[in-house]
Amino acid sequence: MNTTLRELDHRSGHLRQFIVDDKGVVLVVTFGLRGSTFPNMVSEYALPALHAIHDALFEELGVQNRVGGTIGRAYCGVVGGQNRHEYAVLGPSVNLAARLMTSPHNQGIMVDNQVRGLANKSSGFNALPSIKAKG
Repeated sequence: MNTTLRELDHRSGHLRQFIVDDKGVVLVVTFGLRGSTFPNMVSEYALPALHAIHDALFEELGVQNRVGGTIGRAYCGVVGGQNRHEYAVLGPSVNLAARLMTSPHNQGIMVDNQVRGLANKSSGFNALPSIKAKG
């Protein structure tokens, strides 16, 4: 958790959710929320942070983990009623990130074509066959 928070703080990312459930540990992080968008956000901020978090979870804690990364517009705000509400990030790009994370083809970090196109060549992302993602 310390590595996650350190990387997000260093790279202007935000931790939306940290849960432990039947899927294991799930982190939902965002980059580029209003007021924290920078040129080269994906290649210089988001991807280095995701790689560092992914690697640290395995190297420091022995936690096998998979990452799904997408780019797109999403609703970021409060959902719920007056007595019970939470901050949420909702939208097709969020749903796709979850599908990529849980894809059986994901060996570590899987991103959509938009992220791959914005990534530095040194990121090492290869094109994979299309997958059908529902939801």
